[in-house]
Amino acid sequence: MPPAEKQRQTLKAAAVITGATRGIGRALADEFAKNGHAVMLTGRDEARLVEAADAIRATHNVPVYSVACDLAGPDAGNKIERALKDQGLYCESLVNNAAMMTAGHFWEQDPDTLAKTIDVNLRATIDLTRRFLPDMIARGAGGVLNVSSVEGFMPVPYQATYAATKAALISWSRALAYEVMGTGVRVCMVAPGVIDTDIHATGGAQNSVYAIHLPRMTPEHISEAAYRRFKRGNWVIIEGWLNRTVVALARFVPGYFLVPTSGWFFSVRDESGVPVEPKTLEHPESEPRKK
Repeated sequence: MPPAEKQRQTLKAAAVITGATRGIGRALADEFAKNGHAVMLTGRDEARLVEAADAIRATHNVPVYSVACDLAGPDAGNKIERALKDQGLYCESLVNNAAMMTAGHFWEQDPDTLAKTIDVNLRATIDLTRRFLPDMIARGAGGVLNVSSVEGFMPVPYQATYAATKAALISWSRALAYEVMGTGVRVCMVAPGVIDTDIHATGGAQNSVYAIHLPRMTPEHISEAAYRRFKRGNWVIIEGWLNRTVVALARFVPGYFLVPTSGWFFSVRDESGVPVEPKTLEHPESEPRKK
């Protein structure tokens, strides 16, 4: 047996899960571990990673590893690859869950935050998949689970960049699912609706109509459904009648009605529920105001 092949056989399988310290990522890590997978957790906060790893290890009695990295940075993929190699692991399932969201009038949002949103939600997902997918295909087994959003099926004013990254992720996932047909590898995409996590508050949308009035699904619920249907190889996973209805309506409702309705649900509001107006911008060629 060639030395390279012998070394390959000694590697142990692990599911790599990004954004695994809280919310859907943490619940997915629990779900994979519950079903017997060794897991590699990634996240920015090393203390939270250690805490999550200890809890999952104690609950499910499986090997749990972690690597702290910022997926918005250029070296995150290298760090994850090195961490797997150092532990004698290979990626048998890649769960691209990490995400950022920022809400508000687009022209008032911080450019660096917008760039990081694109990096984390889309660029890092493509980069990690490109790194690990060839080995999965070579082994004839494995899978990629991308966490998108129902928002990716429609235009979403006030969360335009976030929704655009999720729309791109949906299109990319479906195309990739077709490309890997017959290889033994599956590429699936789960599109949650409103989930009971802190992403709405951290993104500035805690007072938006959708965040307050639409029913929230627990991370555990969506993760159990996502894992089950990922194992079946379903290309697109939409859980819950309300989410499936929203996606169906987004396909057929005319844009002149869909976009204003979406804007009403997602507009940023203050604590009293009043929409926040954008700041007044002065014409760049106007004369300075006299004090």
